[in-house]
Amino acid sequence: MQGRQKRLFEMDNEKKIKLATWNIRTMLQVGKMMEIAEQLQKWEIDITAIQEVRWKGSSKINKPKYMVYYSGAEKQGEHGVGFTVTKKLQNYCMGFEPINERMCKLWIRGKFYNITLISAYAPTEDA
Repeated sequence: MQGRQKRLFEMDNEKKIKLATWNIRTMLQVGKMMEIAEQLQKWEIDITAIQEVRWKGSSKINKPKYMVYYSGAEKQGEHGVGFTVTKKLQNYCMGFEPINERMCKLWIRGKFYNITLISAYAPTEDA
């Protein structure tokens, strides 16, 4: 898994959150969501900003161990960003705002202050 992780802030009862970012290339492949979930569990990642989801539209998907929020293009197979959030942190999610296929926001309630996380995807210079 490529990405960065960091403990960002403390929540109620001294809980720590592990954050990561991951360009997953596509979620259109069969079994890709399960593969991502396994890697996130292995690394004990709580919230992941994901890029190149490639799903159409924007919504959230409730899975057994995590929630996936995503913001995609009008056409399936292009761009798309989002977040994965573990079930244990679901109660701390205050909101999700899909901006477009290249940017979205997630609000998290913290102990002393709330946090806005942004998932963004920009094309390379070659593109």
